[in-house]
Amino acid sequence: MLSTLLLPLVAASAFPHPNPQPPPALPPAIYRERQARVVKELEGCAATLASQGDAAGVTEDFRQDSDFLWLTGVNEKGGWLVLHPKGKFIKTALYLRSRDPEAERWTGPRDPLSPALKDKFGVDAVRRGKGDRVLLQLGQEAGCLAILAPPTLKDDRDDVAALRQAASALGVRLVYKRQLLERLREAHGPEELALMEQAIAITRKGHEAAARATIPGISERDVQTQLEYAFFAAGATGLSYSSIVGSGENGAVLHWDQNSRMLRDGDLVVVDAAAEYGRYAADVTRTFPVSGRFSEEQAKAYRAVYQAQEDIFATIRAGATMPDLQRAAENSLRKAGYLDKFIHGFGHFVGLDVHDAGDYLGPLPAGAVITVEPGVYLPERGFGVRIEDEVLVTESGYRLLTKGFPRKLEDVERWVQEARR
Repeated sequence: MLSTLLLPLVAASAFPHPNPQPPPALPPAIYRERQARVVKELEGCAATLASQGDAAGVTEDFRQDSDFLWLTGVNEKGGWLVLHPKGKFIKTALYLRSRDPEAERWTGPRDPLSPALKDKFGVDAVRRGKGDRVLLQLGQEAGCLAILAPPTLKDDRDDVAALRQAASALGVRLVYKRQLLERLREAHGPEELALMEQAIAITRKGHEAAARATIPGISERDVQTQLEYAFFAAGATGLSYSSIVGSGENGAVLHWDQNSRMLRDGDLVVVDAAAEYGRYAADVTRTFPVSGRFSEEQAKAYRAVYQAQEDIFATIRAGATMPDLQRAAENSLRKAGYLDKFIHGFGHFVGLDVHDAGDYLGPLPAGAVITVEPGVYLPERGFGVRIEDEVLVTESGYRLLTKGFPRKLEDVERWVQEARR
């Protein structure tokens, strides 16, 4: 019954306007520029990259591989991008699956081949078929092939072994560029940041709904329902990940996903949930007191986590490393007496994926977006605390992208109390 009563309260405030607009497509020039950056680093070698999308999305039937999407903007199965730096007329070609009129009756029409399609994806040519069929031919023309597969791909896989054998027989040199795309994707341009900031603004609407909904007598699932309703009402195109709503002792479980417990007076509720917008992710966590006030013990842990965030922020700048920031988090929580209750990393990269590509050991570039999410977990005391924000790394420091979310203890208490009026 409480869920039914809460729904109109969320609906009245969740819509920023009656019809949220779909996200804008990135201009073709963005993809051309990205492809040119890759080509520049191929040492004259030819290369292909295949779509590796699958059905692993949280709120979608098909989720394109992030590398392929970043380079092409294509969100369909079976695609191949061919890069040929020494090509006389065509340096970039996109191969798409052949059309199937019967299948398209079920899944919707696909674009016919045309000059407009070439312009849409920022390539020199669009063709039907598989790009791997021309790979060795292009390798012979260029003299070498660049392997753009991710670092996790093993050389002993059958398809990789077959490629190496064929290349050797044809006298084609293989060059491994397995971390190239990871490095190029680490810093975000203004068009990407605009989509990410919109995802954050939408996520704010969901956390407002969660602040309103965290009252005794309803379930964690009720809170999840309210915040996700608010996400989509505000224009979300998906969820960044499965929403985490952990109350009481469940808040001390890092990735609690059952969301089945009933909220009780005196609980803390860890809400780790965020929206996607145009495939770009947000990632935000707030810890709400069900009673509207933190107890003395809860407040002590919350202030320690808040201070750890502040100490991490003070360390962020272009050139710092993720290990530098981890040490700042650990030093802060050691001083507060909670180091043994901090059982995970301080944060991660965010972009096309909520855990995005990036070098977790090397220097951070300006333009990288990372989370800052220290936490303290006390299952024996029946609660956990996590505060998670997103920051943009700059040359001299950082910009807090989630500054619109209350973060100080007193501000969170006020947020919860005012949300319920």
